[in-house]
Amino acid sequence: MVSAWNLQDKKRMTSFLVVLVLLSTCAAIFYFNPHFSSRVSAVEAATSLGVYWDANCSTAVTSIDWGSLVPGQVSSVAFYVRNEGANAWVLVASIVGWQGDNTSNCLSFSCESPTIMPSQAVRVVSSVSAFPNASAVSFGFGMLLAGALVALDDFGALFGNNMNVRMIYPSDNSSKPLNCGAAMVSDWTASAFVSTKLKNVSEGLDTQASFVDQSTGRPLGSSGAGIVSFGGYLVNPVVKYAESSGTVQSDRALLKFVSSGGINYFRFANGSSIAGASLSASVINGDQNMFLIEVYADGGGRYVLLCYGFGWKGTYAAGKYFDAVLYPNLSSQSESWIVVKWQDSNGNGFVNGPFDGDTYTVVAQGN
Repeated sequence: MVSAWNLQDKKRMTSFLVVLVLLSTCAAIFYFNPHFSSRVSAVEAATSLGVYWDANCSTAVTSIDWGSLVPGQVSSVAFYVRNEGANAWVLVASIVGWQGDNTSNCLSFSCESPTIMPSQAVRVVSSVSAFPNASAVSFGFGMLLAGALVALDDFGALFGNNMNVRMIYPSDNSSKPLNCGAAMVSDWTASAFVSTKLKNVSEGLDTQASFVDQSTGRPLGSSGAGIVSFGGYLVNPVVKYAESSGTVQSDRALLKFVSSGGINYFRFANGSSIAGASLSASVINGDQNMFLIEVYADGGGRYVLLCYGFGWKGTYAAGKYFDAVLYPNLSSQSESWIVVKWQDSNGNGFVNGPFDGDTYTVVAQGN
């Protein structure tokens, strides 16, 4: 069962790899007796993790019974996960071996605090729902919880296979949160390079109150949700919120955009410089650009993936780079962020991919 998990960051996982596997098999026939029951068993945990029914961590979890459901009903089970190791880790959820008919969105996961400190116990809630129009359903799945630092090689668990991912597009509306300007269609086009790799995604604009807090720019979604957004600080309130000094520390992105004296920079969140991560504003959207791709967990337990460039060509190049370089090689992408410079090497005025004539140079990367 453990072999089904594919977290590849060996350095991060050497001292700690916590795996909780909840395997369940469910069968349902909704006719004269419209209900089903299921039992989750084979709860396993490494020595660095404890799984308990109570906050005092006195009663270990050995099996979980979802109970009976009728079509449209949700069954939720709460338990506690305690970090019994020496390091702080982010709790990551993934579904393993899903099999079923029209049931790919029936499992959800939430955690009151995604970062678990040593000796800390957090409450975890997992839910299974039956589709309202279900007539005959049969499915089986495994839910895998692991402790890790959030990095690009975790894309599959955090976004690709996450059953609750929200793609937030910066709109072309000039009246939006945090006085951000209208975005260009290229930001939406670039998003497709990631959205096509998501098994389940809800799409919305930054002007929709159900996706973005219209007063703060904070992305909305339940704990455990994946948030993906393209477009930079000037047009995307999600990015502007994540990079603003007034934002609570737990919600801040790892890097931020800075423009000063005709130079654009990517800097660390604390303002310190990153060697080489700058370009003159005069070349932006000409034959050069620079972009950032980063992933982190915010204070609400959401996993955030932000991709944008200094200009629209940079954002479009970010999508192509993710598609052609990062995604096919996720197992080797143990970093949480990467800054890349794009150059129109073939001089055709178009943003070609990394293997189609243009040059992509990694400027910096890290965690």
